[in-house]
Amino acid sequence: MNKAFLLLILLTSFFSCSDVSKEKKNQENYKDTSYYDTAKSFYSKSDTSVETYNFDTILKGGYIISFSVDNSTERLHLKKNKIIKEIASCSRGLPYKNLGYKAADFTDYFVLAHSFGSGNPNYIELIKKDNGLNILKDSAAWIAADEEKELLLYCETGVPTPRNKMILYDINRKQKEYFDFPKKIFDESMILNRIQIDTITDKLLIIGYETQNGLLKEKYDR
Repeated sequence: MNKAFLLLILLTSFFSCSDVSKEKKNQENYKDTSYYDTAKSFYSKSDTSVETYNFDTILKGGYIISFSVDNSTERLHLKKNKIIKEIASCSRGLPYKNLGYKAADFTDYFVLAHSFGSGNPNYIELIKKDNGLNILKDSAAWIAADEEKELLLYCETGVPTPRNKMILYDINRKQKEYFDFPKKIFDESMILNRIQIDTITDKLLIIGYETQNGLLKEKYDR
């Protein structure tokens, strides 16, 4: 009787340890990609079709752009203590730059940009931090920004023609100024990607733009 009882205890202990070991092994085969109490996302370590964002993007004012992924979709959420809004999503496995990344960070707004390959324009959204809403047209495309002065230079199309304008948006004053593109810039492709802000004051805007003959500049009165 004692021998049978002892055998029963040993068998129970063996299967219990086996279950714990199996559960621990299963947990080790999965990686938690969530940060700051994001909606939890798990995927198998053996699944190499997705690389994890191993960081959150910190914005001014305590806001965060947080990444999550499930079986089919990658998402970006705007957060401050809690989720404010989902600001981007795309199919799992696409490049993260398709999904979006911070291009400029202002006090109350930030620019979320989407890149679709070398040479293509970067389409943007100017998102208000407290509600996650974009205030630009869907086709808006990045040119440049001055974060200190809270100025955004952009175009309302990714492939401008001489009829289109560069728009300088004063975020604090919520005012737009419109400027013609330099005529020579249309002699070559990838127009928006070649422009940069050289100088900007209350009365003056100078842009530089790359050409096959080097850097050229254009001056505008404000």
